[in-house]
Amino acid sequence: MKKSLIVILFFALSFAGFSQNEIVGYAPEFIGQDVTLYTYQDYVTMNRIAIGEGKVRESDSSFTITVETNSTIKGIVEIGRVEASLYIAPKSDYKIYFAGSTEPASYQNSQTNIYFADLDTSDINYMVLQYHQWFETFVAYNEKPMATGGFLAYLDTFKLYAEKAYKDVDDPFFITYVRYDIAEMEQTYGGNSNSEQRLQTFLDYIEPFPIYYENDRYMKFMLAFYDKEFREYLPVTEAAIMTAIHRKSPTLLMQTLKSDVFLANPKLRELVMVDKLGKAFYREIHYRPNIIAILDSVSLQAKSQVNSTVARNVKRYITNLEPGYPAPAISLNKSSEEKVTWENYRGKFVYFNFFATWNERSMNDMEIISRLVPKYDEDIAFVSVCTDKDSSTFAAFKKQYPEYEWDIYYVGEDENLMRSFKVTSIPNYYLVDQDGFIFSAPALAPSPNGEYESVEKTLFTIKKALHPQEKIRVGEK
Repeated sequence: MKKSLIVILFFALSFAGFSQNEIVGYAPEFIGQDVTLYTYQDYVTMNRIAIGEGKVRESDSSFTITVETNSTIKGIVEIGRVEASLYIAPKSDYKIYFAGSTEPASYQNSQTNIYFADLDTSDINYMVLQYHQWFETFVAYNEKPMATGGFLAYLDTFKLYAEKAYKDVDDPFFITYVRYDIAEMEQTYGGNSNSEQRLQTFLDYIEPFPIYYENDRYMKFMLAFYDKEFREYLPVTEAAIMTAIHRKSPTLLMQTLKSDVFLANPKLRELVMVDKLGKAFYREIHYRPNIIAILDSVSLQAKSQVNSTVARNVKRYITNLEPGYPAPAISLNKSSEEKVTWENYRGKFVYFNFFATWNERSMNDMEIISRLVPKYDEDIAFVSVCTDKDSSTFAAFKKQYPEYEWDIYYVGEDENLMRSFKVTSIPNYYLVDQDGFIFSAPALAPSPNGEYESVEKTLFTIKKALHPQEKIRVGEK
């Protein structure tokens, strides 16, 4: 996913008066659409939380979002499947233009530009943009020697220029941003290639400073610095780590990691431990329950509230769509007053799929599902959700196929639902058990794959397990 480009443009538009922390936007290409403002709850899992909402007015194509924050945060403005980023400083109002995206349409959000009006030169967005433009000019001017092995030397020169240029800037977020943007480049281009350089990086950038949880550049640098996984430690330490995980003991694991000279800070050590546990979940298959138990303990007894939140988010992230863990929540509109959730299907397996009426494979599979429903609906509920952009095409589909009598709902471009199920293409299939836990994700499709496997074999196995006395064959009711 490409970075959103933040561009400053002074344009003539009529905006209403501001209240505190108000974002007034203009989005003529998105009239009538909902606008959501997100921020990152943590930069380990990149979990987003909504902090404001609005709607693009038909009258003047504008929208208004009010948000309160006592520190500078990174915000993501999302309209439909298009998004762009900006920084939001306390007691700051913003007037923005939200442009349409030129990227091809997909089931992942495309990036666009945010243009600012009347942006003060002391604003964090202005300073970040000015800093990057300055660095790009510096690189362009010194391109040849930097490209032939002198990058770090020239970067060190630029760092001295930046320290001098920003010595009187009274914006801790910006100063931290610049410091760790440069540190990340040093790290990426070989600044930590040996133990002596790594120690110097630690002494320059980590040891003297607190943990800047809300600064995206600091967190990117910090997570890259502590990229060593549990199995990469020396054998004695590795064995102690695995013993701690085996015993499901966060205390023992913290004590073991204390031997790492770069993890002397208990809060930082705990944060790094949580990040490494999340990565270990995918490699230490037999230790998965132990890792979840440790994350649960940290979420309840962490040394900081932020680490507690990160532990919960890591657990949620690594178990999302994993068999045996809760399926992502659904809330489907059965009527204007009635919502459908997994609770409506408790006691039955659920074969859940995303489809689109314009997608040929989706439509072929829907026809196959119509033949599976009467065979297995005693034990398995079939639930389909339509992702068409326009609800009128869904209405036409329902009218054309009245024989499709299982539960079929329209969700349109519900980004939250598709994000929670990691939908990046259509169609997609999932099988959820009787208690709302993931049975398989992705599940097999109704149509055979390259190995001639389809979901019917799975459905048949479920039916046979639930009715062991019945003699049934695949394809028979």
